Amino acid sequence: MSKDARDHRGSDEASPRPRRPANWGNQPLGLWWVLPIGLTIAIVVLFQAGVRPAGYTMAGTLVVAAIARLVLPREAVGGLLVRSRSWDALTLVVLAVAVTVISATLVIP
Repeated sequence: MSKDARDHRGSDEASPRPRRPANWGNQPLGLWWVLPIGLTIAIVVLFQAGVRPAGYTMAGTLVVAAIARLVLPREAVGGLLVRSRSWDALTLVVLAVAVTVISATLVIP
């Protein structure tokens, strides 16, 4: 748009701003740290005990995150908050079940 066209728009129109999420820049991480700490523990278990126990540790971490998302308020969960409470918990539980099934059926020679 040329400078002349901008001058003729009038002063009552505000310039368009990019649309951002409602929680842009003010969402704390909250209990998000449960996931990286649990996965770090799973890596240590992987090197100490093997693949199957590490998978169970990952699944347990996902279940703990799902329970936290279900019972704690929005302000406390921080980075675990993605969609609705039930959808987030269901996603985490489905991932935990998938990791458990894969770990249990894994054939290790």
